[in-house]
This record gives sequence, structure tokens and C-alpha cells, in this order.
Amino acid sequence: MSEPINNPTPAPAPEPAPEKTFTQAEVDAMIGKRLAKAMKGMPSEEELTAYRTWQTGQAGEKERWDKLTGERDTLSGKLTAAESERDQLKRELYVLKKGLTGEEAEFIAFKAGKIVDEKTTFEQAVDSLTADRQKITFDWTAPVGGGSSKTGENDLMNALIRGALK
Repeated sequence: MSEPINNPTPAPAPEPAPEKTFTQAEVDAMIGKRLAKAMKGMPSEEELTAYRTWQTGQAGEKERWDKLTGERDTLSGKLTAAESERDQLKRELYVLKKGLTGEEAEFIAFKAGKIVDEKTTFEQAVDSLTADRQKITFDWTAPVGGGSSKTGENDLMNALIRGALK
């Protein structure tokens, strides 16, 4: 009896596919395509150089701008101080022209400064404060003693003042 042989022929193992080889030109072409894809949107060397030059210029411009801004602020402060001093001198001159001196002038200038607003100028305030001020005059011709007595109004006042001071 013959037994069937269960020895099927084994299927041959698949042969590995031969490795694909590329020529140098094909490799260069593939690398070129990949680089082109990766570099898409990237600046060129000339563009990078131009950007770096611009950036350096911007840093210089910022320093220049900061310097100019600082100078402007300094000069603005000096201008404000000079204007304030000018206004103060104008006010003092106006008060002196009104015939006020010393502590009286300082007091009137102080009070006028408190009155000043959008509707009232310093000059108007000084004028309103000095409107009722009496001009005091001194008669240098009054007799000092031993002279003849005068009977004018000033002479009577001088006599009363001298009498009160004795």
C-alpha cells in the first residue's frame, strides 16, 4: 500500500525584490525637489542680508529717537521753567508799576495770584485789589520845628501826628 505522501512541495520562498538603485542625477533631482519644498517661503541670502542691514539701522534709529525724545523732554522742561519765570517777572513789574513795594507788593501779588482764573487775569486782579488803595503822600515841606506854623490841612494833620508821637 502505498501511502500517499503528504509531502507537498514546499512553495519556494519569495525572492526578495532587488533593491532599486538610483543614479547620482536621480538622487540630486530628488534632493533638489525636497529642498525646494522645504525652502518655499524662506528668504534668500540676499534678502537675509538686506533684513540684517535694515535691523541694524532700526536699532540705530531707536537710539536716535530715544535721544531726541530725551532732549525734547529736557528742553520742554526748561521752556516751562523759563515761561514761568518770565510770567513771574511780568507780574512783579506790573505790581511795581502800580507803586507797590516790599511786603505790600508781595501780599498783593499773592492775593492776585489766588484770584486769577479763566475769566480774571493777574492784572485785573491787581487792579481790583488796589482800586480802593489810598495814595499816601508825605509833605516834605512841613515845618520841623521853630518855623512858622502853617494852617493848611496837611499842616494840621502833621501837627496831630507829631503830637501823638511825643
